[in-house]
Amino acid sequence: MTRRRTGPGAIGLVCLLALTAGCSTAPSGASKPSDASGSASPVTTSAALRAEEALTAFEEYAEVNAAADAALDDTAIARVQTGALLRESLAEYAIARKAHRKVPVTSFTRPTFLLPSGKADAYPRWFASISKWRGREDDRQSALHYFVQEEEGGPWRAAASSWVVTDPGADRPPAAPPKVSTGKMRTKPPVLPTLDRAATGTVRLSSRASEARAACRDLAARLSFTVPDGRAPTDRFAAGPFTEDLVAYANGLADDALQRSYAYRAQEDAEPPVFRLSTGGSLVPCTLTREHQVVGRGGGTVVFDEGSDTDVLLGGGGRQWRRVTEVSSVNALIAVPARKGAPATVVSCDCYDPQTVSAVGEP
Repeated sequence: MTRRRTGPGAIGLVCLLALTAGCSTAPSGASKPSDASGSASPVTTSAALRAEEALTAFEEYAEVNAAADAALDDTAIARVQTGALLRESLAEYAIARKAHRKVPVTSFTRPTFLLPSGKADAYPRWFASISKWRGREDDRQSALHYFVQEEEGGPWRAAASSWVVTDPGADRPPAAPPKVSTGKMRTKPPVLPTLDRAATGTVRLSSRASEARAACRDLAARLSFTVPDGRAPTDRFAAGPFTEDLVAYANGLADDALQRSYAYRAQEDAEPPVFRLSTGGSLVPCTLTREHQVVGRGGGTVVFDEGSDTDVLLGGGGRQWRRVTEVSSVNALIAVPARKGAPATVVSCDCYDPQTVSAVGEP
């Protein structure tokens, strides 16, 4: 399973990662893997072997993941996923079982790989991929996944997933994903910045990864507030759909009968590679935990839409609650500039509709 929202405001979109073998012209920032037919690749032997290994990992992931989704099989999905992505999948499966519903399947195709420069035998080993949704190959948006191998001979597992706009296409907005039930955002998501690639075709790693990763914690602080107070704009991040617009969206949910608050924190149990941008900056993947608390005021109650993930976790039936605490997993991608003090840009985020992993209600 890969429950992935393509673009802001895509409520209820559930996708299955079923990446097919084969290579295509790489999207912005992506390096092209070796051709599946065996033709030469313009990379060094080490990098070429790693590209073949990445393609093999995709093929295994696609097969096992599809079967696991179809059967809602926790054991099978744990063979090919780990970390935040596995937690999201297990939560999705649990909700589907409680609701007696299936997980819709969406196929991915045209994978390209981002292979980190450096020693190929350093563990944990990582690579990233960019792919398209089958039937939507012309969409400006692409899926981004991070794979990790913890030890020599160990399995490759997908650890994190997000989406990015890879086609500049200024003349057209990203195509609306299927099953969207909310309106479009006012601000278009930024395009994935160009990555800094070596002559081998691999992607250089940022020399300031530890410093750049602080952006995840800063974003968590930026998005933590009580509605409708929100948070004042900050120089730390550029205004956009996942900063100022997101805060405005949350503040727009203010209700005299409810008190709503958000508390985010950065998860640091896994650290995917921080790639270097062609500008010298860093591309930082973040996984955040969001705690969303809603409390009824003056005797008011909280009700979630019947059949929604939160309602299912609370027992279903659209029951009324005095207080509900909902915990979700959020994935974001941040471009941190090389110049200190310059604002970072949140390139993508599923923060409008993240995967709910738990919910507790007080009657």
